Order: sequence, then structure tokens, then C-alpha cells
Amino acid sequence: MQLLRAALCFLLLFIFAGADTGYKSVSCREIIEQMLDSIKNVRTQRYNVKSTERVGDHLLFAESKIKISFNPRKIYFHNPTKNIEVLWVAGSNNGDAIVRSGSMPLMNFNLDPYGSLMRKDQHHTIFDLGFPYIGTTISNTIVKAPKDFDKHFQYAGSIVFDSHDCHQVIINYPEYKYIEYITQKGETVTSISAKLNTSDFKIRYINDLSSYFGAIKEGKKLLIPVPYANKAIVYIDKRSALPLAIKIYDEHGLFESYEFYNVVVNKTFASDEFLKSYKDYGF
Repeated sequence: MQLLRAALCFLLLFIFAGADTGYKSVSCREIIEQMLDSIKNVRTQRYNVKSTERVGDHLLFAESKIKISFNPRKIYFHNPTKNIEVLWVAGSNNGDAIVRSGSMPLMNFNLDPYGSLMRKDQHHTIFDLGFPYIGTTISNTIVKAPKDFDKHFQYAGSIVFDSHDCHQVIINYPEYKYIEYITQKGETVTSISAKLNTSDFKIRYINDLSSYFGAIKEGKKLLIPVPYANKAIVYIDKRSALPLAIKIYDEHGLFESYEFYNVVVNKTFASDEFLKSYKDYGF
């Protein structure tokens, strides 16, 4: 009996010690660094995404299927609900995307990915699709205040998302504010947002530039939100170290969120999978 009690005590000590060690073995910084490293190693990506984006006072919802090859860049986008397909391949079609709309199924359109037709009510361009944009935005946030990591990044425990065991990380930026920015020659909203690591869409909305996508007059005063948001919640898959969901908040509440499903990375695409003649496409 004494031997049995001793064995049980040892087992309990092992379980609780192991659980405690496992909890402390990976810091929030290490989790983020692992995520950024995993994103850097993504060469190809296919996934489904559920997106929520605030436009004006309304939240717009969409579900899409995405395929991306990053070098050279090739993008396929399909929104089954609206029956819209987009295909863009680096070095082809004069830089335009091939777009098919269910409302005009017998016609394809060649559209500028940065133009007003493709950007209308969209928070991002097709070039922001995939994990690298998330990684770049978060890493740039860290670079701007490297000593404040523990102030802004907090580990919020584990969470199960779509049957994946995930780390939950909360990014808080109470310093979030609007600054006055004076435009320089040749700058666009897109170049300014990249420079200041903030939202292209929000700059346009706040400054009444939602329908303008060209160079801005030199010396124009703009209100710019910095940094990107005042709060973000990220779910990071413990197995792959990739972000499976991200929710972004500003002073008005939820600004945008993206949930990624059926994620497959670094799987080779068929040789014709980024051609409009591919068997599964409707071009």
C-alpha cells in the first residue's frame, strides 16, 4: 500500500510539474518569433477564409477560396457566394488581373489590382492575401518599439479554433492615435500606409479618398491612424505556428477579422493551376 501511495504521489508530481514546465517553456515573444519564422518559410498557400470588414457603419462578410504561389507571385481568388473569380500572375496580362463576375458570366475583365473597381469597399488589395502580409504588419509593429514588446504583446492562454489547439496572443496599443501627415511628391495612400505600417483603407475613408487611387498632391494634410490598430487578437496554431485567425479593433470596435480554414502550405500546384483555362475555373 505504501508503495502504491508513493507511486501515485510520484505520478501526480510528474503530471503537475510537467504541465507547469510546458506552460513556462515558451514565452509570448518566442511564440510570435516562431510564427514569423513559419510565415517566412511559406512558399505556397491554399486556404479558405471568412472575412469581416467594417465599411462605414456596416460589417461586410465574405467567404473565399484562395491559392497563392509567392515566388514568382501567382494569385487565384474565388468568392463562391458572389461567383467572382480573380486570377493574377506576375509578368503577365500587363500587370492586370483577369476578373470574372457571375453577373456577366460570358465576359472576362482585365482590371488594375490597385484600381477603384477592385478596391471598392475592400480593406486590402489581392497582394495582401496570405500570411506574409500579417507577418510583415506584426514584425514592423515590433521594429518600431522593440523594447516595448512585453508592454504590447500578452499571452492569453490556449484556445481551440476549428479543432486546432492554438496559442492566443493579444496585442494592445493604447498609444493608438491619429497624426497629421504632410504628403510628399509622388506619394499615394498605398505607399504612405506601407511607410507608416497602417491601414490603407482607413486613410482613404477618414480623408475622403475612398474613390481616389492615384498620386496625392504634394503638401496635402492627411489624418493617419498609427499604428495599425489599438488591439488585435491572434490565434496561432501550436503545431504549425501559423496564424489561423486575427481580429483587429480600433476606437469604434471591430474593424476587420479573418479566419483561415483548410490551410495547406508548401504543396506544389499543378502546372496549369494559374491559367484561366484550368479545369476548375469558370473564365
